[in-house]
Amino acid sequence: DYNAFLAGIAVPSSLARWCTFPGSFVLLRPEATREAFNVPISVMETSQHSITVAIECRGPKTTALEQALLSGRKVVLTGPFWSGLQGYDQLARLAHGNTLVVAKGMAQAAVPPIARYIRDRGGNVKALVGPGTLGLIFIDSILKRLEVPFEIMPRSEDRNLGRLEKEITTGSYGLLASAGSKLQHQAILNLLGNLSENNNPVPRFLWVSHLTMACAEGICGSCLLAGFRGCKARFNDRFETHLLC
Repeated sequence: DYNAFLAGIAVPSSLARWCTFPGSFVLLRPEATREAFNVPISVMETSQHSITVAIECRGPKTTALEQALLSGRKVVLTGPFWSGLQGYDQLARLAHGNTLVVAKGMAQAAVPPIARYIRDRGGNVKALVGPGTLGLIFIDSILKRLEVPFEIMPRSEDRNLGRLEKEITTGSYGLLASAGSKLQHQAILNLLGNLSENNNPVPRFLWVSHLTMACAEGICGSCLLAGFRGCKARFNDRFETHLLC
């Protein structure tokens, strides 16, 4: 079992404003530790002088961060960065319409900024949320505050793809946002492809994943493997096609 917790971090108001964009994340590490201890964390909520993040302890870096935050020690924050969300142009173009958001596990943290962005622009959003391996839902109170209808998806043999297909075909969505693992994104892309082949209208697709939460400045260390710089993640043409069309 892994521990997970929410943390509020005091930041300058100027930094908090930059963290409101969907897909925003920051690099966090305990004070007086090396940059190798940087952890990319999605920004879940912001206020005038603080940000709220959700952290799951799965290894030495997140455990060290937990110990620092719970003991009241200072942490080093670098950012924000915005590469956590792929397909921002589509979000900006279609935010005034109807959007369906699918999120599981810790990726729930990416949903509130997306929902708030859409609501602020007069659009409608519905969320299908699953506990994933984390085993809990932690954004329900935020979604209620934003007046975003949501449905909790239980574990199912088909990974709720049947429920998702029904929602897509009976709803009128111009945009579908997936927050979760690459396997989740791929399964949804396959579903959209099958629906399209059967001449069903399908929404545009955007996705949020930890795989693209890299600093692009050589700070976070995600591009290093055995001392050599490379790619943190690679994606096939199908992902890129959905983003560029």
